[in-house]
Amino acid sequence: MSKILFPTDFSETASNAFVYALNLAQATDAEVFVLNCYEMPVLSTTSTGQPEMVQEVYNSIEMNHFDRFKKEVPTMRRIAEENGMSNVKLTFIFEEGLLLGIIKKIINDEEIDFIVMGTDGANSLEKRILGSNTVNIMNNISIPILSVPNEAKFYRSEIKTIGFATMLKESDKKGIYTIAKIADKLGAKFKCLHVLRDEKSDYEETLNRWVSEFTPLGVTFHTVLNRDLEQSVFFFIDEYNVDVMCIIKRQLNFFEKIFSSSLSKKLAYHSYVPVFVLREDSIN
Repeated sequence: MSKILFPTDFSETASNAFVYALNLAQATDAEVFVLNCYEMPVLSTTSTGQPEMVQEVYNSIEMNHFDRFKKEVPTMRRIAEENGMSNVKLTFIFEEGLLLGIIKKIINDEEIDFIVMGTDGANSLEKRILGSNTVNIMNNISIPILSVPNEAKFYRSEIKTIGFATMLKESDKKGIYTIAKIADKLGAKFKCLHVLRDEKSDYEETLNRWVSEFTPLGVTFHTVLNRDLEQSVFFFIDEYNVDVMCIIKRQLNFFEKIFSSSLSKKLAYHSYVPVFVLREDSIN
């Protein structure tokens, strides 16, 4: 059984992403670990003058967070039931500490396969923090992450097309095989985009080999010649009504710079298209 980690603050954005986590879990026969964590403020005994009061405040803060956690657990189980996903195994985790550190620990302890997170690109401070958390985790976690914008609404019958941006590198194939399995379970079309920044003499030969290998899995390939990579990706999303876009992040090369500094963030804050970010060195 696969394992999915779903960090949540119980906001509307997170609850919306939870439906995606449930559907991904059903498509991959996975268990979902629902994580809620909080940070303790730093209180000075010097300012209060009464060290024992500091501990009382900490205890009160912890209890308030835990009370909310207990109240929200039944709500999440109800969301699963209402979406016909009551068969998905849910494990709830409540932790105090920094989100990134806790996520790394749980990934190691539980051998997590995927992360699903909600993100909101609106301009309020609170929502910018939500978004920056997602992008920060994208840049620091090695396992695949599905980033779900608040405006994306999941209805199983509407996940009709999954897109995948590829450089036709051998290392991309692992990611394509991974997503092809998910697309098959969801009954979705799987379309791969390859952007040519200039003419290549061996392009057609390479593409033909890939077409032969992946056509039996229901994968189709689409190639465009355009020096503007970002424009090509967004045109591809619009032209084929892509419901989930997959990209592979790489280190120390052109695509990594584009995805980490620009394209990943734009996609992560996109108003309606969830983004599956896969790390080249971590896909099984």
